[in-house]
Parts: sequence; structure tokens; C-alpha cells
Amino acid sequence: MTKKTGDISGEPEKALNIFDSLLNDTGKKKLNESQIVIILDALANAGDAGIVARFPAVLAICARRGLPLKFHTLFSRSWETSPKRQNLEKLLLASAAIFNLQGIKPPENLEEIAAALKPKYGDLMTRGGFQLSNGMHISMQNLQSSLESYATDRFKSQGHHYRSPLSTSGTLDVYLNRLFSPKQKELVLKRRDGQAFTKTEREYFSRTVRKKLAAIADDEVVALARKVIHK
Repeated sequence: MTKKTGDISGEPEKALNIFDSLLNDTGKKKLNESQIVIILDALANAGDAGIVARFPAVLAICARRGLPLKFHTLFSRSWETSPKRQNLEKLLLASAAIFNLQGIKPPENLEEIAAALKPKYGDLMTRGGFQLSNGMHISMQNLQSSLESYATDRFKSQGHHYRSPLSTSGTLDVYLNRLFSPKQKELVLKRRDGQAFTKTEREYFSRTVRKKLAAIADDEVVALARKVIHK
């Protein structure tokens, strides 16, 4: 594609410098749609997992500034089947899941974008991480921690109450994924962290999840499991 005047897509370091300055601003610096797209592109295709993990924080800036995400603008820089676009899509889908888990308001249109991408990537979010086109593994926990760090500082500075994310250790995350569907896992962690259920969630937890947990916690079942796996 033709490089436009002022476009810094070929200079990821400069894009990341813009991003760093935005993390500490007071909301007075001008930020436009083109800059956001450039920064997201640079992060999605960076060669360092720690840099890629900062992707959700850029979306948090969009939400704070009231900047909507637009399908055409986000995806027009790459062909639909290009690796760069697939990286961007996976990170948008993962970020939407994290915003939902942490109870943080996402930027406008992110939920719609995620809904459109889910059929394409299936159970991408249920495995605790995913792979980018360059083979780099991106952990959902690292993405979540990046947004948590940014959101905690931002919410504290604005005097808002911040709710802790539904975080797990790596091992616990693996085991929960084996035992529960994504929604069931979410409810287990919400109950653990003392978060409120909706009426529907409360009924589903009582009808299904609680019974499964009771079976897992039963002494005889635990004893049997230990005996069988160590034989």
C-alpha cells in the first residue's frame, strides 16, 4: 500500500514513543484516529511480547478519550489474509475479553468488532494464550496485567473504584480451562473474588456450576483421583 505523508507505520519505535507519552498525559494532548491505528499496528507486529502486551492499554486510552474503533480504518492497511491483519484481529478479540472480565468500559465498537471476529477464531480465548504470525506466544495473563497496571493508575488518579481482574496463576488457569466452559470459569472466579452476580448468573451458578464444584471438592472423588493418577 502507498505510504501517506506523515505516516509512521515504518517507524514502530516512533509509534511506541507516542504511546508512552499518552500513558502519562492528562487528556489534553490531541490524538486522532490515524495515530491510534498506527500505534495498534506497531504493537500488534512488534518483535517483543512485552511490547505487544501493551495493546489493551491503547484501547483503554481510546475509551477514555471517546475515540471509537472503526472496522475500515483498522483493517484497511492489510489484506484480509495477511499475517499482520490476523495479529491485529487476535489482539482485538483478546482485548475485548479482558475488558469484559475486568469490568472496564471498552472503546466504542470494540464489542461489535469482537463479535464479528469470534466465528473466525473459535475458542482462541479459552486456551490462556495464542500465537501470532511470527510464532510468538501471547499470554492472556500478560495482556490482562498490562491493562490492569494502566487502569489501576488511571482509576486511582480519577478517584474511581477499580475492581480487581479475574486473575489466576498459570497452573490454575490450565486446570480451570479443562474443567469448565469459559462462562463457568468466569463465574467461579467472580465468586472467588466476591463480585456480584446478575440474576441470570446467580441462577446458572446455583443450577450448574455449584454442583460441579461440589463434585470436584468431594473427599471421595479427590481420593479416587489421586489414587488413579498415581497408579
